[in-house]
Amino acid sequence: MKHSLKKMPEVGVHPKRVLSPSEQKSLATTAAAAAIINDETAKWESKTARLKALRLAKEAEEQAEIAANPPVAKTKSARTAKPK
Repeated sequence: MKHSLKKMPEVGVHPKRVLSPSEQKSLATTAAAAAIINDETAKWESKTARLKALRLAKEAEEQAEIAANPPVAKTKSARTAKPK
């Protein structure tokens, strides 16, 4: 009688697990939720970056305006120049 040799899997190789329908649905839901969250996060980050760039540009413009037209210093001479 001949012995049939069974094909043995390689060491460290495991057969793929078959997911149940509920597990498949759960994974699909999780993937969809992650996609939505990632999309919203990307929108939020791009909006924040855009608003920050606008704010920095406005502040730089205001600093240039101040440098070009320095404010006039008030003098105390108006108090001493009172008519008698």
